Amino acid sequence: MSLFSSTTTFATSSAAVAVTFVFVIDLFAVDERHGIAQSLLFSVDFQYSELVTSLVKIGGVPVDTNMTFLQSSTAGQLNLQLCYDIPHGQPVYPCTTMYDSRINNPRFSGQITSEELPTVHSFGDWMQGVNITQIIPSNNSTTVVPIKVTTADGKSVTLTRECVRNLLYPYQILLNLRREDIAWICLQFWLLAISFNAILNDSVPHILAVLMTRTLATAWAMYAIWRGPFFKGNFHEILADPGTPCSLDLFDTFWERRQGFEIADLVLSGTSLIFFVGISMRLLKQYNEQSFKVVGAPPHIMRLHKFFMAVLACLQMEAFVLVTAMGLWVDILVNTYIAKFSEHTAVYEALIICTTILLIPWIAMGWYSIRREMRRLMVVYLAIGFALFSGWVIMFYSIVYRWSFVQWPYLGCFTVAALLILIASLVLGVICRINFGKGLAHFRKPILSLYPHIKLNSLPTSPLSVHAESTLQSLNFAPDSFVVNVNESDVKEKRMSKDSKDFIDFDEPKAPVLVYFTSSAGGKRGSRMPGWV
Repeated sequence: MSLFSSTTTFATSSAAVAVTFVFVIDLFAVDERHGIAQSLLFSVDFQYSELVTSLVKIGGVPVDTNMTFLQSSTAGQLNLQLCYDIPHGQPVYPCTTMYDSRINNPRFSGQITSEELPTVHSFGDWMQGVNITQIIPSNNSTTVVPIKVTTADGKSVTLTRECVRNLLYPYQILLNLRREDIAWICLQFWLLAISFNAILNDSVPHILAVLMTRTLATAWAMYAIWRGPFFKGNFHEILADPGTPCSLDLFDTFWERRQGFEIADLVLSGTSLIFFVGISMRLLKQYNEQSFKVVGAPPHIMRLHKFFMAVLACLQMEAFVLVTAMGLWVDILVNTYIAKFSEHTAVYEALIICTTILLIPWIAMGWYSIRREMRRLMVVYLAIGFALFSGWVIMFYSIVYRWSFVQWPYLGCFTVAALLILIASLVLGVICRINFGKGLAHFRKPILSLYPHIKLNSLPTSPLSVHAESTLQSLNFAPDSFVVNVNESDVKEKRMSKDSKDFIDFDEPKAPVLVYFTSSAGGKRGSRMPGWV
């Protein structure tokens, strides 16, 4: 039986080419449509967010030092509070109620009959332009003032001080939606990049990373479909119900438009995930077969190789998920009311900077230390990973971080995903470290290439090639040559894995090639065993 394969073919089967072609077409089509859907969502969120931002800022609401807290989210029992600090762990409760459905909403308080309900206003076609002006009372003693909104068709609506203050709630929700849209748009570019990398390098880890990321995106799209009606009901009860401080029908159209795009995004995510799972299984089977070009790789080597691939897949995902979680937290820490409430901003910034500096080297350490069984580098990889995990777990000791985590599920989703992937990277890394020296590195080392038309001594020799020859010679193998006649119909088609660029695999030659024979102590030739075929 041959010990190493010395030949390769760069032509893939027609079935493999077809699967790859379908994968590329699906990649372009799905990512393009996802990008369009997310861009439309961002456009809608941006328009309404800019309108509400103008209303609350011109109305004098201190958006940088105040926040809203929906204490009760049950329909008919909404309790919206205005807080000047995080309402948790404070000696004095820092919030005051500014809207209570049982008091401020006639539909639930029963104070006004349906015939006495006031008219609900709207801004009409406000996208054609609006003019917002302050109405400052002579006895004004607060920074919040009523405002007058005049649309392009000359229609005007006056918003009371209480209404302007209540608009702080949708203001904060819409800003978070904009952040989510930007993150998803960036995700499409990242998926496109690693998908191309997976195809160009026949990379199993990249395929797994894309598959897991698409699963996460589909799960969030399902949650977003449920969340839309929940927010719509809250907005309508606080702002649009007749008799409320605003009585302003502003967001019903917004949620209808947004839900249409969210449904389209869910359909795209679900169908592409199902389709991608099928294609990925074919590609993973193909790439796994290409992972070892050494004849006779035992089952335990294949098992170790799967652990190695799993580590690399986790590292690929961590590169985006952890960076996104950090980016969302930085945006909250710098551009929201949290900047005024936080007392340990310097510590948070130090952790973020350290994570940013260490992330790429840490990923590279995990890749090379496992692949080449570098024990010291593996220790450094595990130490840095444990330090990163500990730092972000300790972050939950912060009141402002816990508050942001709970109040914004999107941040919580990415934070939990980043920590779980980090744990998986460390656990799988420990498993790989325990199995060092059991043959994985040996079966992944490059071998010497032999060309029939080039003399052996004219070929460049790599250090690992020399290592292979010296290892064979140390086992009392001696070089010799013989002619091998190979029937091409008996040679199975082999495909080279670009994920491991060290392997070289050419067509079986019909020419003398290098072999090794064992040597006995008396100098007689012992049993013959080919070293190259």
